[in-house]
Parts: sequence; C-alpha cells; structure tokens
Amino acid sequence: MKGCQMRGMVGLLVVVSLLAGCSLLRDSGAWQDPEARVLDSKLVGLTLEKAFLEVELEVKNPNLYAIRLGALDYQLDLLDAKVLSGQQQQGNRLAAGKTQRLVLPLELEFAELGQFVSNLSQMKSLDYAVAGGMSFDVPAAGPLRIPFQVRGEIPVPQLPRFSLIGIEQKRLSLSGADLLLSLEFDNPNMFDLLVNRLSYSLALNGQPVTRGALPRELSIGADGRSRIDVPVNIAFGRSTLALYESLQRGGNLNYQLDLDTQLGSSLPVFRSFPFATQQTGQVQLSR
Repeated sequence: MKGCQMRGMVGLLVVVSLLAGCSLLRDSGAWQDPEARVLDSKLVGLTLEKAFLEVELEVKNPNLYAIRLGALDYQLDLLDAKVLSGQQQQGNRLAAGKTQRLVLPLELEFAELGQFVSNLSQMKSLDYAVAGGMSFDVPAAGPLRIPFQVRGEIPVPQLPRFSLIGIEQKRLSLSGADLLLSLEFDNPNMFDLLVNRLSYSLALNGQPVTRGALPRELSIGADGRSRIDVPVNIAFGRSTLALYESLQRGGNLNYQLDLDTQLGSSLPVFRSFPFATQQTGQVQLSR
C-alpha cells in the first residue's frame, strides 16, 4: 500500500514540476508557446471507392532557440462517429523563429463508412471534422501539446442512371424505317458529370437494330437530367420482317440498350473511369 502511495506521489511531483517548468520559462521571458494552426483542409482525390483528404498545418517556433517536434495526433469524425485516428511522429528540430508546414494525409473507403452511416448510398455528401494536436518537446519542461480542429465536406460519388424513355417513328416502308431514340441521363451527384465517347447498341423485340457513338461530349449538371435524341435508320431484310410488322402495329416494344462510355466530372480530383451498363424493358412507340 505504501509502495502505491509512493509511486503516486512521484507521478504527481513530476507533473507539478513540468507545469512549474513551463510557467517559470514563460514568466522569465525565455519561453513562448509554439503555434500550430490549420492552413487548409481539402479533397485531393476521389474515386467511386475512396476519398483522399489532406490537412495542411503550419507550426511556428517563436523562441530564440530550436525546439523538437513530437507527434502529430489526429481523429476524424463523420456524423459524430469516430472513423479514423492515429499519429505521425515528426522528430525533427524546428529552428529558432522558423515555421514549417506539415501535411496530414487521410484516406477514406466508402465501403467501410457504411458501418457508420446507414444510408450512405443515398447521400450526396458527408460532413467531417478532424481534431488533433501537435506535440513539442519543451526544454526543461517536457512535452507540450497544441490542439487544432477543422471541418469540411466530402462528396459521395454515385453512378448516373441511363434510360430509353421513348422511340418515335419518323418513317416506315418495306425497305426501312427512320426512328428517333430519346435517351435520358440522370446525374444524382452534387457535381457535373461528363459523358465522353458514348457508344451504344439497341435491339428491339430481340432483333439487333443499330449501333453507333455520340460525336460530342455530353455534360449533365449537378443533381440534374439531360436528354438527347439519337436518329436511327433501319434497313429491312428477311431477318427483320418481324420487326417491320411490329413497327407497323405500333404499341410497346421490348428493348435492350447497351451503353459504354468514359465518365468524368467537373471536379479536377475525380478521375475519369470507364462505365458500361445495359437496360432492358418495354418502350412505347410513338408516331
């Protein structure tokens, strides 16, 4: 029992002496507390799977002698849930009167965030907070920690939706038909999407009808929709006689639409990626 009391007293004396050391140094004018402040917190990379953040800090030594940097500790919270924590050991000396910039890289995987955010797939963005501290080794006093905090927002990228919303029959004869396909593109994101080099193929009632590519880039506004009309010419032969009869009758047509494109965005940090999708269903033929 006496041993436990003795160890407790020793620990208390150490803490008191460290605090007294800092106080004496400040009172004597020989010591000024170092500074640590956040310069920026930004998104530096984004994919469908991950978000990459960087928190940039500036540390300053206002004293007339060098001090040693200790550990940079951090914790990242999303919606008040602790997601990441850790520390970076610095260990270098910061010269008298000098400042130094430090970069804290953070990486978030959206698949792992699902355990903290139940409706992540329906969200356009996430608010985050990064809190931490920069430790300094104070001469004759020991470690000193200067806290920092910063908040920001992370976009949650979602795949666009493509659909065939209508087919208009412009011309029909025994030799062929002219159709106008109406395609709709739905962008659920908080940033613009760019559809590059879109190629497509269409089958109606099980018969391949056409394939082609859009000659220009298509921009879909944030949380918006875009529609494009694609003219199609069909030449009938023996194998497509059943399709001619279906077009002559009108009504609903079974379709299969395959799209292949390269998706980009208005965000420079969002890397473009290949995207392919297939839509099947029924569409109304209008005249």
